[in-house]
Amino acid sequence: MSDDFPSTSAATAALLTPIPNGKVLAALFGVNGIKGRVLENSAGTLAVLDDPSDRALHAAAAIISNFAKDAPLVALVRRDGQITAWRYLAGERGDTQAPGLILNEAPGVVSTIMSGAQTIDDVAATHPDKVFDAHMGRFAAFRLLRASAKLAKRQRP
Repeated sequence: MSDDFPSTSAATAALLTPIPNGKVLAALFGVNGIKGRVLENSAGTLAVLDDPSDRALHAAAAIISNFAKDAPLVALVRRDGQITAWRYLAGERGDTQAPGLILNEAPGVVSTIMSGAQTIDDVAATHPDKVFDAHMGRFAAFRLLRASAKLAKRQRP
């Protein structure tokens, strides 16, 4: 296999969310026992799950979309070079989406991660201030959510 092409053997499962704060999404993952890493980007956040199984992806998508009820999120999975996408709204799985259209509208970093050209670890190495770890306990995650809510409340006009 040539080094010019990304390996397609490893599966990647991710959520593309409208939640703008990576720390908040990482804390939501922690409170709900979901493990992964979160990348802030110009469209919101991309959360790459540690467990790329369909069960874990759809459970995480339902939980997070139930939290952000008013805005849809997209669950994405890449297996054997094939990307599949589903829309979620208010905890409910919607139709399968055309991954090309989703990735065309997404920031470039989302496309490179989902294509396998980069991993979230690669992105973290160059943008450590944009990648957040979601491997915290529930109590630590709850404290982080509470602190974020207090900060947001103080920043409101």
